[in-house]
Amino acid sequence: MLAPVRPFACVLSLLLAGAAGTVRAEWHSDTQPIMGTEVSVTLWHDRAQAAERAIAAVMAEARRLDNTLSPYKEDSDLSRINAGAAAAPVDISLEMQALIDKSLYYSRLSQGAFDISFASVGRRYDYRQGRQPSAGQRRQLLPAIDYRQLRLDRKHHKLSFGHADMRIDLGGIAKGYAVDRAVEKLRQLGISHASVSAGGDSRVIGDKRGRPWMIGIKNPRARDQVALLLPLVDAAISTSGDYERYFIDPQSGERVHHILNPRTGRSASGVTSVSVIGPRGFDTDPLSTTVFVMGVEQGLQLLNRLEQFDGVIIDAAGKVHYSRGLMPPE
Repeated sequence: MLAPVRPFACVLSLLLAGAAGTVRAEWHSDTQPIMGTEVSVTLWHDRAQAAERAIAAVMAEARRLDNTLSPYKEDSDLSRINAGAAAAPVDISLEMQALIDKSLYYSRLSQGAFDISFASVGRRYDYRQGRQPSAGQRRQLLPAIDYRQLRLDRKHHKLSFGHADMRIDLGGIAKGYAVDRAVEKLRQLGISHASVSAGGDSRVIGDKRGRPWMIGIKNPRARDQVALLLPLVDAAISTSGDYERYFIDPQSGERVHHILNPRTGRSASGVTSVSVIGPRGFDTDPLSTTVFVMGVEQGLQLLNRLEQFDGVIIDAAGKVHYSRGLMPPE
């Protein structure tokens, strides 16, 4: 059995604190299709109407972020940036600036393994139709994948692109940010026990009324099975896997999935699933993508350098690798 995560272990005092709840209180939950995935919330409250308002606040925030950050909606802020930033600096909101700034931080930390400009090539993939760019298209567009050509003017809140073919996509950070925003909303409403998820990104408030939240990591090759269960309290967890959006190339038999290696413009290989645990989804989401692209050895080295984070990597052979803080006791 996995050892509890270092910073988020369930200490006895926290477990006992959740035992004396209001008698009439109960769990309330809802799931809705937003942000190209399912957004789910479960919370503990003693008043049904207040619980419904809290859930509605979470869903409204997720829709707001979808309208702002979606690369598929023509009127989103992200689409507006992609349409104009190669020609001239584009005004951006403080929220968008924070997302891009955080993305650039992980680009620098990983020396380009995380790069939101992957969309310069990534937009040529269609996973539903089973289409990918040709070798010639990749060669042409690959120079546009370069976070160093993202010119962020923090003082004047503007962004410009240094390459005419550059596009960005916040899919590697937006859902983690969304669960953080949801948690902020719930805490403002006095919620002290809750779980919020958006696809592979989850964050929990408190414990589950006397025991930890048990968060499952899917078996990458048997999606109806759980490979691991992790006990969490007041933590975020993000999972990046090659099984969410993919197709099998009919000629090569290769699994073509949405987590692209920025250096090649092709699907990252060697890993099938990465889960990262930490305080906020704003960090665990980009970190899970980063480690996926870096691979087992370099990915574990990175996680072991970051004190607040731990992770689980499942490689292409199905072997499970743990960062130092999750290693089972000898």
